[in-house]
Amino acid sequence: MISRYGKTNEKILSPKKVYVADLGIKNLFTGFRDKGSSFENYVYTKIKNKDPHYIYENGIEIDFITSDKTIIEVKYNSDFNAKQKALFESFSENEKIIIKNIHDIEMLNN
Repeated sequence: MISRYGKTNEKILSPKKVYVADLGIKNLFTGFRDKGSSFENYVYTKIKNKDPHYIYENGIEIDFITSDKTIIEVKYNSDFNAKQKALFESFSENEKIIIKNIHDIEMLNN
């Protein structure tokens, strides 16, 4: 489970995002309908030791920001809309990673 990135009140009052350790169990209960959600969950399992949070500003969400301030967006078969891209780019001092497929996950090891 991860909380929102930001001030303490934002973290406490905002909904948490829940991820599972075993995607097979998740898919058993929910079916394999949402590949994007499963792929995001898989990425979470790769970065969970980096204390990830999600970013949410003005109705726009970025999937993860890690303890070392790396911004990570998971895009399985989709692209940024204009508002999401603007939020992603607004974190100019941070390393940014866009993960679109299984091969991009290697970028998380750097």
